Amino acid sequence: MKVVPYSPKYKQDFIDLNVAWIADMFVLEPEDERELGNIDGYLEAGGEIFFALDDDGSVLACCLVAPREDGDWEIMKFAARGMISGKGAGSACLEACIEYAHDVKGVDRIIIVTNHKCERAIHLYRKFGFVDMPVDKEKFPFERADTAFELCFD
Repeated sequence: MKVVPYSPKYKQDFIDLNVAWIADMFVLEPEDERELGNIDGYLEAGGEIFFALDDDGSVLACCLVAPREDGDWEIMKFAARGMISGKGAGSACLEACIEYAHDVKGVDRIIIVTNHKCERAIHLYRKFGFVDMPVDKEKFPFERADTAFELCFD
């Protein structure tokens, strides 16, 4: 397995993996459609998407970290093929996003919103040092958003 940054050839994989993950557990919401339709905008604003690829080049997982309109940096979309690959692909993508935001962009905080049903993802976030924070429903207009985390770099 290897982790690579965004390339346009993986754009549809990114969209498909995220739509599949969301549709499997929840309902695709207008905010999802807005975010998935604005991939190029997030990249132009300095964000990055990382992909974990298996040995044949197939996408196992992907993760987008990007600045929000309010200046906060967020893990905005994060999905793995079949939701659980068991190969560490999700961890590798999340780690790449954290390192990119902190080491390359000099970000001092990353936020994530999720749902309490995403127990494996929540475990992963905590493993990487994210801590609970209040969910701002105006900032995060997803129906499913009931849990939020932040990772602060000192």
